[in-house]
Amino acid sequence: MAYPSLARKGVKPIFDTVMEQNLLQNNMFAFYLTTKSQEALGFNSDLTLGYYDKEKYTGDVHWNDVKFKYMFGVKMDDLLINGKSYGVCKDRECLITFDSGTTEMSIPKFAEKIFAKQGVPTSDMISPCTDAKSFGDLTFVIGG
Repeated sequence: MAYPSLARKGVKPIFDTVMEQNLLQNNMFAFYLTTKSQEALGFNSDLTLGYYDKEKYTGDVHWNDVKFKYMFGVKMDDLLINGKSYGVCKDRECLITFDSGTTEMSIPKFAEKIFAKQGVPTSDMISPCTDAKSFGDLTFVIGG
């Protein structure tokens, strides 16, 4: 699913080949990712090619331009923890990358410093986690 710039030299990504051959209804793919608790209820993660499954979400889809055509980076306006902004994207361009091959979230060093000053756990400032909700809700503000 990578952009050609990320592929091994001389190798065309499979999705580019599929698009060239006009095999899909639309040149898109979508991931539906679940948690272990959702899987216990019978929901499964999946990948769809050429469409997105409208049964898997509520609300509207908001499309955003890819700004970093290497790893699907889009502009992020803010990052909130429990509804509170920590000014991570203030006066700078922030990007968020949607990468199905990444199992952990990473943030730049400047953001770690901002969070550390506020007592928000980071890779350099580890706090024990008793349950999935112990640190609250994390909200990525994209497209306003």
